[in-house]
Amino acid sequence: MPNTFLGPLHVQREVHGLAVVVRATGEIDEFTVLPLRMELQTALAMATPPYPVVVDLSAIRFFGSSGLNELLTHHRDARATGVPLRIVAAHKAVLRPITMTGLDEVLELHPDVEHALSADRSVWTAC
Repeated sequence: MPNTFLGPLHVQREVHGLAVVVRATGEIDEFTVLPLRMELQTALAMATPPYPVVVDLSAIRFFGSSGLNELLTHHRDARATGVPLRIVAAHKAVLRPITMTGLDEVLELHPDVEHALSADRSVWTAC
């Protein structure tokens, strides 16, 4: 059963094989970012390199600077441990802040969870 927070931001964690998916729904700003932070910390602690942690932001309606900071912080943490952090972002509410800050050059973006999970799958099977 996934761990779930209720409120303006709904976040849940799912396990897909050895990959971990964190799904967020609602708005991410300085007042709502805590559940996302906690789930990302847990997901990275659970992660087994080279399997990814996927952050699904496809149901986010507002994505503020606190969300950008969380993604960047966890991108650095994931990279340090050899875990790919993949971001699902395919709509303007999330893509615009990411591209305007240049983080599209840093973060690994995917159009949907299926693509994020299947990226580099040949590397997984070699392990």
